[in-house]
Parts: sequence; C-alpha cells; structure tokens
Amino acid sequence: MKNSIIEEILLHLYDSVDYGFSYRAKKKFWISEHFDHWKNEISPGKMKDGIRDLNKQKLIKKKENYNGSVLVSLTEKGMLRALNITFRRLENRKEKWDEKWRIFAFDIPEECRKGRNALRYRFKSAGFYEFQKSLFVYPYDCRREVAALVKLLKLEKYVKFVLADFIDGEERLKFRFKLN
Repeated sequence: MKNSIIEEILLHLYDSVDYGFSYRAKKKFWISEHFDHWKNEISPGKMKDGIRDLNKQKLIKKKENYNGSVLVSLTEKGMLRALNITFRRLENRKEKWDEKWRIFAFDIPEECRKGRNALRYRFKSAGFYEFQKSLFVYPYDCRREVAALVKLLKLEKYVKFVLADFIDGEERLKFRFKLN
C-alpha cells in the first residue's frame, strides 16, 4: 500500500498544472484533501509518511512561503519517476480508440545517446509499437506524457509527433493493440 500512496502522490503532482500544490500547515489543512478518492482509505498519517518518504528520496521538494503556506513540487528525479509510472500504465489502457495513430519519430545524434536510449526504453515499456528503429506508433492519446518526457530529457528539437488517420498495413497494428 505504501508504494501506491507514493505513486498516487507523484501522479497527483505530475497532473497538477505546475507539478505541485500547496497547503497551509497552520490551518491544519492537510495533503489528503488533494486526494478526495482516497479520503476514506488512507489516514492523514500515512499520507504524511508518504510525503516524508518522497522528500527523503529527493523526489519532491517543499518550500515554505512567507504566508505560512507550503509548496510541494516535483524535483527532476520525481518527475522522471512519475513519468515512468505513467508510461507503465499506458501499456494497459482499455478505452475506446478514436481511430487515430500517434506516431513519434526521432533522429537523435550520438552525443545524446543516453536520452535516445531512455526514450526508446520508455516507448517500449509503454507498449508502443516500434515501426522502425526511430519510429514508434501508439493508438491512444499520449502526447502530454511524451512531451513531458522529451522535455525532461532535453530532446525537443529531435522528436516529432504525427497524428494520422491511416497507416499502410495498419491491420497488423490493430491486431497488435487488440483494436479489432
């Protein structure tokens, strides 16, 4: 359960507009209010422990503002962990397909090999189909996740996104993604 609390907090921060949220410690406002769907399942103490663990692992940072509020936000390491969780969850998506293909093409130079390998690894872990060595296809909307990863890896100028209605030989892809 502890890991799921940590994952849930990381994903909440990732889903936040600025990758963070704030609370007022003096008014007894606690973080669990940001997780309405867990209010009855997770005690504020466990939530507090999860935040403490994330802070120890340097996945989040907390900054106290002059007005007594505390800003909790993701570090770069925390963002990468949240994206890893998000990419793992992409593989198991079960939703109605909009009949559009998301195509990610990249031509990343050798000096950025680590980033290229990291990108390719995340695509494969999420279940993207490797159409060619530097061309991956996915049937569901994932542009936000890919854009965040590409930005984190500092590969924006090397990665292109295409939204397509048709791919030659797409029956193979439909079978692969169980879209028939």
